[in-house]
Amino acid sequence: MEITDSKSLDHHGLVGGIIADLGLQTLIDNRLPKDSRAKISDGQAVSAMLINSLGFTSRPLSLTPHFFASKAVDVLFGEGVEAGDFNRHRLGRCLDRIYAYGCDKLFSELAHHMCSSEGISKQFISLDTTSFKVTGAYDA
Repeated sequence: MEITDSKSLDHHGLVGGIIADLGLQTLIDNRLPKDSRAKISDGQAVSAMLINSLGFTSRPLSLTPHFFASKAVDVLFGEGVEAGDFNRHRLGRCLDRIYAYGCDKLFSELAHHMCSSEGISKQFISLDTTSFKVTGAYDA
């Protein structure tokens, strides 16, 4: 057997497996409007951004295809998907659709579904106060 090319998965294969087990891509694709021109779905785009964030954390979105060039993209995202499919235009359009849908709404729906499917108790809720802001003058 002759090996002509090899690609790496590193720890990204584990992250991709967890994303697949949780059904994250399908959950996202069922909530966001479809882009008939896109080769990859919004669920795949979000998965790619999650995996990329564990590798090139301080790099701009435009370098995502470069990050995936050495990865086994077909194993992570399916047959026929290429590193170049995760370009900044495709990822940007995905982020625009998430914004239009509602970032907090999408996160809450995904978190609720995953907690339910994994049997995580929702008895206690934590409010992240870092998202609150005060503007204008107030008494000192």
